[in-house]
Amino acid sequence: MRIFFLLLFALAIGLNAAKKKPNLPPVQDPSDQLFRMAPMTKSSRSLVVNLSNDLHLAYDTQNMRTHSVWRGKGLDLYGPCYHGGKRPFICQTNGDRLWGNPPVNLWMLDGDTSTRAHYTGFSTLNNRICLLYDLSKAGRRTKVRQTLFSANDAVVRSYLLRSPSPSRSNNSMPGFIGGISHKAHIEMGEPVELNIPNVAAIQRAKDILVCILKGKGNLQSKLDVIKYSEEQFTEEGSTAGNKFVKSESKMAQIIYSTLSLPHSINKPLQFELITLSAPDKATAIRMARNWKQPQTATKSTQPHVQPANPKARRSFVLDPHYRIEALALPEINLFATGMDWLSKDQLAICTYTGEVWIVENATGPVKEMKYRRFARGMNEPMGLLVKDGKIHLGNKAELTRLTDTDNDGQADLFERVCNDWDYTGSYNSFSYGPVLDLKGNFVLTNAGHAGHWGARHMGWALRIAPESDKAVPFSSGFREPNGIGTYGPNRDIFVADNQGAWIGACKLNHVQQGGFYGHPTSRPASKAEYSGRETLDPPAIWFPYKWVRSASGMIEITDERFGPFKGQLLVGDFQNAVITRVQMEKIDGQWQGAVWPFLKGFQSGVNRMVMGTDGSLYVGGGKVKAWAANAPAFHSLERVSFKGKVPFEVSSVKALADGFELSFTKPVDKESAKAIDGFDVWQYKYKFHKTYGSPEFDHEGKKDSFTVIDLKGTSVSKDGLKVTLRLDNWKTGYVTAVRGLDIRSKSGAKLWHDTFYYTLNRIPKK
Repeated sequence: MRIFFLLLFALAIGLNAAKKKPNLPPVQDPSDQLFRMAPMTKSSRSLVVNLSNDLHLAYDTQNMRTHSVWRGKGLDLYGPCYHGGKRPFICQTNGDRLWGNPPVNLWMLDGDTSTRAHYTGFSTLNNRICLLYDLSKAGRRTKVRQTLFSANDAVVRSYLLRSPSPSRSNNSMPGFIGGISHKAHIEMGEPVELNIPNVAAIQRAKDILVCILKGKGNLQSKLDVIKYSEEQFTEEGSTAGNKFVKSESKMAQIIYSTLSLPHSINKPLQFELITLSAPDKATAIRMARNWKQPQTATKSTQPHVQPANPKARRSFVLDPHYRIEALALPEINLFATGMDWLSKDQLAICTYTGEVWIVENATGPVKEMKYRRFARGMNEPMGLLVKDGKIHLGNKAELTRLTDTDNDGQADLFERVCNDWDYTGSYNSFSYGPVLDLKGNFVLTNAGHAGHWGARHMGWALRIAPESDKAVPFSSGFREPNGIGTYGPNRDIFVADNQGAWIGACKLNHVQQGGFYGHPTSRPASKAEYSGRETLDPPAIWFPYKWVRSASGMIEITDERFGPFKGQLLVGDFQNAVITRVQMEKIDGQWQGAVWPFLKGFQSGVNRMVMGTDGSLYVGGGKVKAWAANAPAFHSLERVSFKGKVPFEVSSVKALADGFELSFTKPVDKESAKAIDGFDVWQYKYKFHKTYGSPEFDHEGKKDSFTVIDLKGTSVSKDGLKVTLRLDNWKTGYVTAVRGLDIRSKSGAKLWHDTFYYTLNRIPKK
């Protein structure tokens, strides 16, 4: 008996240990990587700059401040895309902190404390980071270019400011800046007088921080009370929310200020702030007097290009109708999270780890393909769109436009289009898209189950107008909308959401203004609005659980060369590594339709798809431990082409007042089609509840059951291409499954896929 209890105790310890988050090792960015768009614990929208191999700077693009400078190895990266574990993607510094600023307003124009800084992007020309932002006051803006680099063991911040443009409202003369002040440093300590012009210092606990001004103006040090509130990501970000830490303390400041000299629009202001540290005052004086900027030429880098790998994994899928060809990937991590065409034979792909690759000659022979890295250091992008010849990425924290301004084959301008939403420290806090609607607006969707009630626009679809930096939320209730696309001539927006809490099974939603699709943590609506809510906008398609466990990307078939299904949708499934086929119709303004299996056997989880100019389908995938897939490879890129042999298949389904009209790709054998017992028809529905997923329920509400639908009769068209099924006792709000095991083509062939599932939202009137 004692042994029995000891075993139970050991088992309990083991189970508790299993519940703990694994102590996963961090991953380091490559030493030659210039930057990383990083979610830091105390700055969720940071740009980390590698000034040298051991000197690093993290810039807070939300509050426009240098929040961390340190010496060491750089960033510790966590998250599923690096080591598979289900833990938040939060980057941490690895080394000794040198200095940084708290989240307070660092700029003033004309002494106005209401001056605001607005970040617009950054440039990497000449292999240096140049931050781009505006200073605004009273409706006027001043453009700032702030270049960051290291020289002679110091951090250099070089500024170029242009005066505001003339006011167009009153036709006045060009505006002027009467004076500029900028808090170069805010540190705990006491001001130290070094008696050197344009040099200021702060005595800290272990050293003296020294700042040197090069350019017009002066530096001054003072002791002041600083108050601020700082947001911190937490490991429980998706459930507990982020922490806000308030601080109030006396801190010494080094303030740069002009001599109140007016600057006309034709005379931009330039200056540099050089920061270094010294162990004592004597050393600080010597270093400040002797510091000189070396005359070193900046270098531009060449794009990283790799040829196709002749030893790459081949495809062994043998399908009678479609050829699946594995493209020979080089030794790169190409877990595809977004795909679009940059030109007719250049395929742009973004990856889970934040890289963008261009596949050259993508429509040609495999051995002639080349892979060119266009960018890296992005923040877990989940979508890529080419608009006006430029790549747009749906990063985790912003929509970013990438441009190659010097035509060297790699991006050097990264413009923030919009970041008007919140996100949490959860590893599943993603933004999916963008896609373009009919009016040319960007549309993206945010994951909802990774959010909390204090986070704006999580679980919402957002519309961003061209040339706007504001996101307009227009529908809500999304959990993990990994698939987003457009369909039809009106470019209707569809989103494939993943099953889980409040989402009974994977589904395809037609996204409309004011729609609610199930998951209740959406903002900005109040929490009370969703309390006890029992209704939701029905999906166009419910995917059967046995086929689709993790719905992903979608694409409309627009080319007749891809077989007999032009005008229909293909929707991927990540977990089962398959593609389904979806055909929809609109009844009383409501989309609904049928889903079939289509293709299986892909090398990794199917995540993104795009139709090529060659009439082929390009499929990108991947898998990690947190995103499991029933497939062997961790990443893949495959090309699917139609062999020319039309399968015998139900090509489309039309709902009638009393049943279905089935259209076939080939004439049916009329005798087999007329046999009532040759078809099985049943209905079921999923429950809208808090529980993860849902079993099937029949008409009476019985769990794990379905209702058999009576088939009253069948009829066949004269040409044998259509079969009508007359049904009894069927209901709307249910999935109708139809299986035709015994039906044959006129030549005796079996159906390629014998079962389809039709989501019945409306029954047409007679």
